[in-house]
Amino acid sequence: MRYLQGLIAGALLSTHPVLSAETTPARVVDPEADRIMERACEQLKSAPAFSVSVDVSYDDVLKSGLTVQYQRASVLLFDRPNHMKIEGDSDDGRRTIVHDGKTITIYNREENMYVQVPVPDSIDATLDKLGERDITLPLDDLISSEPCTWLYEDVWDGYYGGRHFYDDGFIHHLLFRAKDADFQVWIQGGEVPVIRKVVIEYTTTEGAPRYEARLSDWNFRPTIAEGEFTFNPPKGASRIEFRKKSSDGEGVEEGDTP
Repeated sequence: MRYLQGLIAGALLSTHPVLSAETTPARVVDPEADRIMERACEQLKSAPAFSVSVDVSYDDVLKSGLTVQYQRASVLLFDRPNHMKIEGDSDDGRRTIVHDGKTITIYNREENMYVQVPVPDSIDATLDKLGERDITLPLDDLISSEPCTWLYEDVWDGYYGGRHFYDDGFIHHLLFRAKDADFQVWIQGGEVPVIRKVVIEYTTTEGAPRYEARLSDWNFRPTIAEGEFTFNPPKGASRIEFRKKSSDGEGVEEGDTP
């Protein structure tokens, strides 16, 4: 799993839990929870293109014991097999990430500077290569070609919680448990099932920080303008070199690159 955090990403899910043969309990997951989650993941896997807006809040537990909550908002546009654009705003800055099939560009809109790195011509291979540099893209679980592998690799317990109220209606509420985290997923059913909300509690981390992502405006037939995935540096933009790995789960470190 690329971190159930990536969908759940950016903090949706930062270092995935690894379960050994000695510590992994027998997998007991409600078949209904499995079925509903699989349908939503299959929708993502089979979609030739999609766009979605995501609002994220995540906790940082300080050494003092106080918990600080941060926010992030992103809009993702994805066109298989190798084109992607993410517009994001957070405490780390305002960034645009563009994958054109050959390179990935990370542009800091506030500082007007960017990093550009050659990458493979597939999203999965790009995620792997960036992972070698400890760069995690927002929502990486959403754009992976196998968005549901975590369901079988990391989850050992799961339940169907029923249909609970969310936003403006009643939708499926699923509960899962892995070694290091408990998480809840709200899924809107119907002909086109989609993930609407994810809450993760990191149970083995001091202070049990939480991560919450709300997903809206799903569109599986997005209008893609010509040149949408081409990065044209704005006037006066500075290109800088990638200098340092990031380990914060939020992508490229502020101050070292955009």
